[in-house]
Amino acid sequence: MMRGFLIFITFLSVIFFPWPLTALLALVASVYVPLMPLAVGLFADTLYYAPYTRQLADALPLFTLYGALATGISLFIHTRLRSSYI
Repeated sequence: MMRGFLIFITFLSVIFFPWPLTALLALVASVYVPLMPLAVGLFADTLYYAPYTRQLADALPLFTLYGALATGISLFIHTRLRSSYI
């Protein structure tokens, strides 16, 4: 039940809380669900998408890219913990 509540609060924080708190919650949730940062990044980029941007830097999906990076790190740590290399 705690995992579901943490996932729900993380997605809700994208809407109501500032991005540093959302990033922290996504990293905490990635302990239980390794793909959580990627899912939150996709949700944030979809939610705050602006179709008419003037610069290429504004059109980059940064939340998704950072989420993919955090997901890669989380998956790497999960595989090392499961095989007890750490």
